[in-house]
Amino acid sequence: MFEHEPFETFQVKVVELCQKEWPNLSRDSFTITRMDGGSYNRVINIQVDGSRYQASWVERQVRWFLRTFCPGMLRKTELRDYVLRIPRMEHAWVEHEVSILKFLAATSIPKPKIKTFSFSTENPIGSRYTIQPRVPGKSVIDVYSELNTQQRISFARDLGSALKEMSKIQSPSPGTLNPDSILAGSSEAQLLRLQCPPRNAFRQTNEPFVAATPQTVQEFLMSQFARQRAFDLTLNRKFLNPWKPFTAIIQHLHTLGFLNDNIYALTHMDLEPRNMLIHITSPTTATLSAILDWDETVFAPTFMNCRSPYWLWNFEESDDEPEEADANDIPEDFDLAAVKKSFEDAAGEDYCKWAYTPEYRIARDITRLAIMGIWSNMDYDEAKEILKEWNAAYPQLEVCGIFDDGEED
Repeated sequence: MFEHEPFETFQVKVVELCQKEWPNLSRDSFTITRMDGGSYNRVINIQVDGSRYQASWVERQVRWFLRTFCPGMLRKTELRDYVLRIPRMEHAWVEHEVSILKFLAATSIPKPKIKTFSFSTENPIGSRYTIQPRVPGKSVIDVYSELNTQQRISFARDLGSALKEMSKIQSPSPGTLNPDSILAGSSEAQLLRLQCPPRNAFRQTNEPFVAATPQTVQEFLMSQFARQRAFDLTLNRKFLNPWKPFTAIIQHLHTLGFLNDNIYALTHMDLEPRNMLIHITSPTTATLSAILDWDETVFAPTFMNCRSPYWLWNFEESDDEPEEADANDIPEDFDLAAVKKSFEDAAGEDYCKWAYTPEYRIARDITRLAIMGIWSNMDYDEAKEILKEWNAAYPQLEVCGIFDDGEED
């Protein structure tokens, strides 16, 4: 799909990279295994056998003793797995990916760690990369349906605690971490104004980096609407203008008192089951071992970090997809209700308020589009649904459609 070099030949270059990163290990110390990557990164597993370390005579004697009398202990300490992540696109912002994980290192949020990285292509694989210790566990989306109730309760508690911890990482300004400050070892995180459109692995904007400044949530959203509208006009989207009715809704929400918390919290913009690892440790325990793919993390209005993970208590396959609007409904099934309560107790009252209040859900959907932009018919359909829901809830404050003349297609 991405016209990359086949794994069969590329793995030889990965071994050469490993020899550079672990110069005291022999070539046969590394076992390279292909992994399923994602849209943004090619992913390869590296197993490192530390027993092949070119050690001193004393170290070799200790290893011989352990290998002879305590082989189990030696095996556990000498074999380590790492993940090599290679950006698929030249526009990937690897500096931000590294800096956010370094920033998170001081928190209790489950996340991968960085062993080493390179922002240069002058290396055996000819690409920038990060190497991370491999986190135990499997993708939630692959195994959650197999968990029993106690394991689900355990995992839900972990996820609620992680989201509560994220909500405590706050800023008076919206924006994204400045990688330069983090990589330079600054003790205080500096924020950059969000780029419009946002930079990602497939797209690099020409906007210069600008330091973020404190704004009220209303001011932030109004400025984002104006910037997104200006960008839309460069694409000749003259008559498609969802930002006009969004402006009216945000003004109404502000007047109604829903946007008075002018605090911005660390927000993972793609917090889905596919980006979480679960580690089953016992018949009654399953832990959240890591949240993955922090590439698009921003500081956004606090309610943005509070989209309910309602799939925790509504994961079973059915003909009807669950809707976020129904997230606060208590499941009739006693076990599923227990999972929901476990999450909510850990996440806290404020989280539940922002997650379940319909006005915050509408504000969250609008803010996501204001940050990420509108790129597809699906995004426009989502905008229409937002306006439909608002007009049904507040007919006395009805807003126009996504066309400037107010008429629907």
